[in-house]
Amino acid sequence: MNKRKHPPISVHPTLHGNLEINWEEDYDGSFRCPKCNSDQLWFFQRTKKSRCKLYARCKDCEKDTYLTCPTGQHIFRYQPGLSCPNPLCKKVGANGITKGWVYIYTEEPETRYKCHYCKVNFLLGKGITGWLSKQQDNQKYKFDFEDDIWYLEYFYDKKKCSQYQSINFLKIEPFWYREKAKSYILFLLKSKRYSSPKSIGTQLTSIRQFGQIINNTTKNIANIKRRDILCFLDAHNQKTPQGLRQKLSALRDFFEWLELDIQKLIHRRDFPKNIVNEPDWLDEKVRIAIKENLNKIPIPIARQYQIQEYTAARPIDVCLMTIDCLVENNGKWYIRFYQNKVDRWHQIPANREIRRIIEEQQKWIKQTIGEDYPYLFCHFRPIIRSTYPEFGAMKPLPEPPSSRSGANPMVKIICILIEKEKILDTNGLKPKFISKITRPSRTQEIRVKHGIKAAQLYADHLSIQTTFQHYAPPTREQIAEVDLPFQELLMNPNNKFLPWQSLPESLLKNPKAHELDLEIAPRLVVYGHCTLDPKTPCPVNLYPKCYGCSSFRPSTGKLPLYERQYHGEQQRLTDAEKAGAELASEEAKATIEAMNKWLPELRRLADG
Repeated sequence: MNKRKHPPISVHPTLHGNLEINWEEDYDGSFRCPKCNSDQLWFFQRTKKSRCKLYARCKDCEKDTYLTCPTGQHIFRYQPGLSCPNPLCKKVGANGITKGWVYIYTEEPETRYKCHYCKVNFLLGKGITGWLSKQQDNQKYKFDFEDDIWYLEYFYDKKKCSQYQSINFLKIEPFWYREKAKSYILFLLKSKRYSSPKSIGTQLTSIRQFGQIINNTTKNIANIKRRDILCFLDAHNQKTPQGLRQKLSALRDFFEWLELDIQKLIHRRDFPKNIVNEPDWLDEKVRIAIKENLNKIPIPIARQYQIQEYTAARPIDVCLMTIDCLVENNGKWYIRFYQNKVDRWHQIPANREIRRIIEEQQKWIKQTIGEDYPYLFCHFRPIIRSTYPEFGAMKPLPEPPSSRSGANPMVKIICILIEKEKILDTNGLKPKFISKITRPSRTQEIRVKHGIKAAQLYADHLSIQTTFQHYAPPTREQIAEVDLPFQELLMNPNNKFLPWQSLPESLLKNPKAHELDLEIAPRLVVYGHCTLDPKTPCPVNLYPKCYGCSSFRPSTGKLPLYERQYHGEQQRLTDAEKAGAELASEEAKATIEAMNKWLPELRRLADG
């Protein structure tokens, strides 16, 4: 038999060096095909295209099994003499003696070790503090103005700094500008203007980005000019309107503290219009489907979803909810939790069912994490999609879960549940589940059952307008039950559904007086309603400015007229451009631009 030029030899790293196998000479047919379980694994081939060069082929099913896949570093870097420092890691290593499966994870800049079972990594000799990064020495957080890194635990409670621990001034240039920025940030910290460390970081980001604009052109504060602001706007014109408003507001406050002339530097027109998006929530069909399938996922995760959904709390407030959140007052039970955003405590009534869920979670936490653990929930890792629904590899860790949707174990698992169980909303679409969607979902449910005032109290909003605009606008069923002079939908200046409470009383009593049917032959026609006093002459009485006026209210009842008018203006614009009629072209273009701001949303409202 002819010898092959390249015999089927594979090399495998092991604990005792490399194992070299010549499959043509050493293989005796003892392996079964992992694809079909037959004993016909015989043909050995090489390929240049595959990462795994050598593979065996089954005579029976004709499928390939690769023989030279890379060996995991947990195999050839295994450290049999080391134990895992995680007290929750219960498995035993390959030698059957040491706890955990510890191997060398990385060697630069210093050697770190990792447990193959619970996935924690640590430095040798530092034990549990090597991987629990939040358990740090408080002496580290002494404050010195000259330092370029400030640890926020000096100014805020340690619990608030779990997500945002420090601020860095090193990247702020030029140096004189950095010193001003440090003085301003220190002023904000001492004045307690912001209850959250994240807000301080947001302010500093805007200040740092403006420093990049003036770094090579400006020598001192007095030399900051309007052109610098314009350059800043150009550099960030891709931001969302809300993001750009936030950055400009931060600069405006900074310049005001520096006693610069704000009116000359930042103009009102620089701030983009703040368009409030429609509140987003899970409809009843999705909520019911999730609850019906909660028994398929790990019980602690299911409890976290139930408690977060019931309380309508913000994600970070749920993640940091204390183990003693159940309190009794005059024979009634409440869930008490701290609201980090508004810096105050809030409590809501607890029914018997939610009390049972919380008590079971308290018992599980104490048994699993320990009696001294202060939080109601803990973090989990790893979460592997393919292990649904058991998630057998998932292990609890003695730290609160991350509030970010992308890292929150509960959010990850609920998203997997929605996908695996093929849960769809009432429109037949896959719902998008994020951590913060549970708050408006529950608030809307309270509003439907008990009214807007109950929803406001449940969400702990100081203003009922906040609840109405951002969390719980009326449903279409509620609108249909309202006895109003007219039953057509109007829209507000932000092109959103118009709450009836915001309409002038005179419009509700006499809508005809506010109705706009201004026909000026042959083309100038305005349809809709105006919220201004009909007895007062309009200061903006030149068509087509009505359609772009903040007092104008388009209505679904006049949608066919708007459609006809819109297409007519498009044709008029085309004809005017061909004829070179600049005035007619500008008028038609202004009308189209104004209608483009509200007509698409009006169509959606009308279609239901």
